[in-house]
Amino acid sequence: MQDYTSTWIKGAVILAANMARAGYRPVAVGVGEREFYVDVESDKSIELEEATKFAQYTDIQLKVSDGEIEVNGLRLKSSHIPSDNKPRYFQILNISTHHPSPDRQYVRVHGVAFETEEELNRYMEWLRRAAERDHRLIGESMDLFSFHEEVGQGLALFHPKGQLIRRELMRYMQEINESMNYQEVFTSHVYRSILWKISGHYDMYRDKMLIFTHEDEELGVKPMNCPGHIMIYKSRQRSYKDLPIRFSEFGTIYRWEKKGELYGLLRVREITQDDGHVFLREDQIQEEVTLLIRKTLEVLEKLGFKGEDVRVNLSTRPDESIGTDEQWEKATNSLVNAMRSMGVEFRVKEKEGAFYGPKIDFEIKDSLERWWQLSTIQVDFNLPDRFKLDYVERDGSKKRPVMVHRAIFGSIDRFMAILLEHFSGKLPTWLSPVQVRVIPISDAVSYYANSIAEKLKKRKVRTEVDGTDETLSRRIKRAYDEGVPYIVVVGRREAEEVTVTVRGRGNVEVRGVSLDKFLAAIEEEVSNRELNPTTLERIR
Repeated sequence: MQDYTSTWIKGAVILAANMARAGYRPVAVGVGEREFYVDVESDKSIELEEATKFAQYTDIQLKVSDGEIEVNGLRLKSSHIPSDNKPRYFQILNISTHHPSPDRQYVRVHGVAFETEEELNRYMEWLRRAAERDHRLIGESMDLFSFHEEVGQGLALFHPKGQLIRRELMRYMQEINESMNYQEVFTSHVYRSILWKISGHYDMYRDKMLIFTHEDEELGVKPMNCPGHIMIYKSRQRSYKDLPIRFSEFGTIYRWEKKGELYGLLRVREITQDDGHVFLREDQIQEEVTLLIRKTLEVLEKLGFKGEDVRVNLSTRPDESIGTDEQWEKATNSLVNAMRSMGVEFRVKEKEGAFYGPKIDFEIKDSLERWWQLSTIQVDFNLPDRFKLDYVERDGSKKRPVMVHRAIFGSIDRFMAILLEHFSGKLPTWLSPVQVRVIPISDAVSYYANSIAEKLKKRKVRTEVDGTDETLSRRIKRAYDEGVPYIVVVGRREAEEVTVTVRGRGNVEVRGVSLDKFLAAIEEEVSNRELNPTTLERIR
């Protein structure tokens, strides 16, 4: 999917300028996941038809300064830079309202803009297809998660079935971590501000942090897990023989993203990461980064992303950063050397590294041809310096370790949203909240349906029985709609012969299957975490 951000911002500025000429008060423009927006300060709502009147191209002269775009005397807040393109084809998508303060209301106009009508039509068709796969709608229909105004924007509540998906992803990652000799830890959600000042987050990341004072002490809710892992390392003297030391944590962090940037699970304020930090010697960096690259590609392939559907980037030092030129050069070279030693092709993303170090990031392309950034590997000489970490070298001298930060899924919640949209809710069986739905044709065979469910559960297959009074076709349709991979239908014949009729996705059906054969087949599919449904192939 092409990146239209700069063109959309230009379109948003044009729309804002047109509305300002008509007497409206636009105050900001921005870009969300799938469209631009214009915030208009207004006590009254604006109808879609009214907003559409201003969606037409006009020549404008604009000036871009830090966090602001000026056009015809109008100043608009914006964190994006508009292109020089001339977007002549607009589509206003919807109107919403929000309140930046109790006494002010902003009307938000959402839209898109393109240079050609063909681009607009192509995008609107893509948007239609994307809407069918919207993880927010899938999450609601499958009863996975919800958002509530009373809870707060960008804060998701995961229902039992949603938590099952998260738990399966975490179990898989625990196995990956164990294969690399990580030790799992747990760290607090809140630290004294002094810790964030030492780490540099207080100065470099404060705009996204929740900082508060309690009992005359300033505290900060964690936006990252690394300081906690650093303090665990620092809790005792380490030797060169101990390194590398690897800590992992499914750590929940909080980053107070702007309201206009929040979008379902794809952009939230509470994030659970499959986080990890490695403390090691300089001579161990290349081997460690090579291991992480190999494991990351293995995980992505397990979920169907490989070859041209995976892109690797090297993100270099941003303008706002900590550390010396020498440290950044060392860290960047170590990442480059690791990738070249493996023959990994990569692109360079200038100035997009973390403020404390360069990084490798992995992007995947989903079924709608959108690219998503997921995994990161970062080499960091800076935080060990700031926290004065050390280890005892062979000769008894003290030396500074290096840190490697890594997250393979990135955000577990965001990764879950990407998978829901990529698979259109039809997740691989091992990730599906309900793996088998057993449907008895009548109450007379309910005992048999329940016995099948118990045998499946003993084999760790998540199973439900739908014995409601609804018609068979309605119950089958509900199971399909809820993304259940396998539907087992049983009647008198199946009960007498100890067999099952199995339906899979795509309305494929196999009749008269030995129950034991079905149990063995699905157990193997689930335990192997197979990407595609294979049980029907095994039982035919």
